[in-house]
Amino acid sequence: MVVDEWPLVRLGIGQALRSLSIRVAVELAGGADAVRKVQEERAGWLILGTHRDVPTADVVRRVRALETPPRVVVLIDHVSREGLSALLSNGVDALLVRSVGPDELADAVGRVDKGERVVGPALLPLLVGVLGSTGEAGNGGPDETLTRKEIEVLNRLAEGRSNKDIADALFVTPATVKTHLAHIYTKLGVAGRQEAVARAVELGLLR
Repeated sequence: MVVDEWPLVRLGIGQALRSLSIRVAVELAGGADAVRKVQEERAGWLILGTHRDVPTADVVRRVRALETPPRVVVLIDHVSREGLSALLSNGVDALLVRSVGPDELADAVGRVDKGERVVGPALLPLLVGVLGSTGEAGNGGPDETLTRKEIEVLNRLAEGRSNKDIADALFVTPATVKTHLAHIYTKLGVAGRQEAVARAVELGLLR
């Protein structure tokens, strides 16, 4: 199910989903009827774009409370840090900017389908420090195994800095930064810079 106030946006989202063999059963201009329609249609996916009748976070919270909740992808335009935190806290599966291209949307949906939680690269700097750690003390999670220096590297990675910039800021060599990044990727179970920052945001490792 696709929710957005603009028909052309709904059309574009539908085309991106069809490339993944996902059929759009319902299109809505507002979010007020979204929960009821999700239940009626037994929708497996809910793509929430811009709608002005009800808060997006409320829609996410209500559909995630359903007995069989859909996967929820939110496309946002203008939102505060508190708004982003509310969306993630209420269980959104993917959070992307509304200007996302079809390929990036399709990629995010594919990753969610594999069990990942996706945060668009443009939103990562806004989320630094928003979420608390999801792990409990003493569980041996990444926040306990990452070193102080690795956390510093992660913070600068979230700011979009290059390896050289990070090296200059931390008074180390670029080779040392590469070594820190290799350790970070291994500990977080990720393959690259964007995934590392996204995972760190989810775990509340960035301050």
